[in-house]
Amino acid sequence: MTQTDLSRPQGINRIDPVLRDAASELGIVEYRIETLAAEREHADRLAAGRAAVVDTDGVTIESRTIPGPGGQQLNLRFYRGQIEGGQGAGLLVYAHGGGFVTGNLDTDHAQCVELAREGGCLVVSVDYRLAPENPAPAALDDVEAGMYYAIRNCAELDVDPSRLAVMGHDAGAALVAGLAQRMFDNEGPQIRMQILHQPMLDSDATPSRREFQRTPGLNGPAVSRAWGHYLGSDSASGQHVPAHRANLEGLPPTFVSCSEIDPCRDEAIDYANRLLHAFVHTELHVIAATFNGFDALVPDWVVSQENRALHAQSVRRVFAM
Repeated sequence: MTQTDLSRPQGINRIDPVLRDAASELGIVEYRIETLAAEREHADRLAAGRAAVVDTDGVTIESRTIPGPGGQQLNLRFYRGQIEGGQGAGLLVYAHGGGFVTGNLDTDHAQCVELAREGGCLVVSVDYRLAPENPAPAALDDVEAGMYYAIRNCAELDVDPSRLAVMGHDAGAALVAGLAQRMFDNEGPQIRMQILHQPMLDSDATPSRREFQRTPGLNGPAVSRAWGHYLGSDSASGQHVPAHRANLEGLPPTFVSCSEIDPCRDEAIDYANRLLHAFVHTELHVIAATFNGFDALVPDWVVSQENRALHAQSVRRVFAM
């Protein structure tokens, strides 16, 4: 009898052949309290390695530390592409992935560079506080603080605060979706577009989360644990879980991209459908035979390039309006 290797991902045969080697080399994400320290160290090391080899040609990068919510320092990284025309740059606020519990400014560094370069805008990436040490709404408060810092300093940064968009990956997508909801409720700055890539939007189990128990990149049990760490003792209210909001009317135009072999697939599709029924302009892309994080792991694959190009194209289009 063959014993199952619980440290290795399953379902590799459902993934595109180009991705299978990379997927096979991934361990299983756990996000357990007892594994978090090691998982953070591993994720940070991989992210630093990827960030070190990114081609930053045509993009100016600057890091700043500002006073953040809760009396803590908040790190921001600014990516400025070449801005066309005489007006201030469009502003894109970015929240990295990592399931609320891992990640830093290096995690999605390559994506931010490309968004700034191809989108012709200023990207502000926010190094938000991680759970469980900092439960909700700490991370959301940090992303909001990064946005308001850029808006308050728009003259010095040479950005046009009326041309504002937000983007996030997995848990970062939950944060920017929550930010869009909060800005609508508080009559804050108008967000022209939200881009939600492989988003974690629902703390409740969906069919895809129950199906994909040991998928590479992200798996159902890890997603559920991540939400538990983020929400802490707080109930899963619409305030902190984007999918729990009853009425989605009035939210900004939305671009959703998700992977087929991903525990978060169904909540992404459901949120896009609900936005459409709430009269919100919404574009949905389900990327076949891919897993969560495939585009960061195999960035040179044509499908990864096409996916990133769609994001940048959306940014360019919304900032041209």
